[in-house]
Amino acid sequence: NKRRGTISKTNYGKIRKKQHNKQHKVVIKNELIRSNWDKNKTVKDNFATLGLVSDPNPVYKTTHHKKKSTEMEVEFADISEYKKDTEVVQKLEQKAKEVTPTVRHFSPAECDLWDGFVRDHGSNYKAMARDKRNTHQHTPKQLKRKIESYMKFTSSEYKTRMGCVG
Repeated sequence: NKRRGTISKTNYGKIRKKQHNKQHKVVIKNELIRSNWDKNKTVKDNFATLGLVSDPNPVYKTTHHKKKSTEMEVEFADISEYKKDTEVVQKLEQKAKEVTPTVRHFSPAECDLWDGFVRDHGSNYKAMARDKRNTHQHTPKQLKRKIESYMKFTSSEYKTRMGCVG
């Protein structure tokens, strides 16, 4: 039972370990955090130096799982011990304030559908829900939400670009 030649035994443990290390690599998508990230530190230490909390659970304590009542009590911990005002936190807060709302785009077929519903039924969403053109079986509330967003879309300049002329 001697091994002959240059045949070597495959070490599956090593292969599995390499795969595990590749899977658990930390990928940071935020450019600001990525530029201030120290690869030699742990995730928890990096969050602490950036002024962020790695685990939000200790920040607040809930007691709703102990009682069987309908009321839920939430007790907030002292945030001052967790919050550190660093440059990174200030830049992240500034970036969060500058976020622009996203605009929903509608296809020409959707434009025709919503225009037809509004033209035929006005604001009667129950009638729209019973209409045979409602093939996706949207409820009156869903239709109301969709038509309200469509009305915002029609007032924007995107309508003519998408081919919805009405």
